[in-house]
Amino acid sequence: MNRTIIIRAFVQQIRDKSTYIYFLLFPLALMLVLGSILQGAFGTSEIENKIDPIQIRYVAADQKKGAQFEAILQEVSTPKLVFKASSDEKQAINALKEKQADVYLLIGKNIDVEMNELSDIQFTLLKSYLVELFQTMHRLEGAQRFGQAPEEISDVSEKLDKALVVDQTNLKKPATSYQYYSVAMIALFILYMAENGLEMFGKSRRHKTLQREAISPVSRQTIINSTFLGHVLLGLCAVFVLMVITQTVFDVPWQQQFGFSFLNLSSLMILFLALGAFLETIGKEVGMGITQIIIQIAAFLGGGYFPVSEEMMNFSPMGWVMGPIREALWTNNALQWRGIILNLLFAVLMFLSMSVVLNRREEF
Repeated sequence: MNRTIIIRAFVQQIRDKSTYIYFLLFPLALMLVLGSILQGAFGTSEIENKIDPIQIRYVAADQKKGAQFEAILQEVSTPKLVFKASSDEKQAINALKEKQADVYLLIGKNIDVEMNELSDIQFTLLKSYLVELFQTMHRLEGAQRFGQAPEEISDVSEKLDKALVVDQTNLKKPATSYQYYSVAMIALFILYMAENGLEMFGKSRRHKTLQREAISPVSRQTIINSTFLGHVLLGLCAVFVLMVITQTVFDVPWQQQFGFSFLNLSSLMILFLALGAFLETIGKEVGMGITQIIIQIAAFLGGGYFPVSEEMMNFSPMGWVMGPIREALWTNNALQWRGIILNLLFAVLMFLSMSVVLNRREEF
């Protein structure tokens, strides 16, 4: 690395007025506009309405308990818990493995529960409901054993309905429209670092700085590495400044996972910077066209314009970081590092390919 070249590349970008328009004014303006217009799409509706139904398979190994269980189920229905009987244990376990079911219950002398991964809110709902259901079964058994009048099924139904209350004490508040588009616009506009990558050596050629560096005792690879690092430094500053501004203005809770969020956004920025630099080796005009197509597809699939499903986000580098950031800031789920790893891996491949091409050219 050459510190002088790094500083030169960084300062060259700082002096360009378009840098402030692309990476500061435009993102903040769109955050404000989209956050205001689409507030209704991020309303604070009841959180229960956002829970995906939980598919439950059960096997009644104990006929008496199974009959009690099914009698209660006939009187109680909830769209959030879908119970379905399985003929045997093997069938229920296969349904669980193939993800046709989320939970498997074996109703025997004891109640055995197996489950796939559930969200925090689904797990809380399932646990509270099943605890109340099986406590009711025990009370029915006790009443019958001692000759007392059992509870009416209608009373059981009322108690189970009350069990469908989600404990929200450990849940974080959902994102507002301003917060969502703050994250989305930062991710969207750092995709345009690809254009900086396309111009990485073009400006140096026009200003004759690249020619002077090429005849200096510094190697080509050092020039490439230092110039790239100077542009990376600009991107890191842009991400940091936007995160600080959006936390102050739009109350984005970056402070909960600032380092993790910064790494995700920075990895996305580095990938598209490397992509632009790589595409410049095949021709600036062709590279510009391909870059614009890739940016739009990545933004569309990654949730840059509106929220999309996790399946769609899997096909976009932007989605690889948007999902983990949203989970880190607005859920209690474990941090997901896959997006950082994938973005940096592809960035390294792009950078190495670009370096090979530039080192083989007669003229830089």
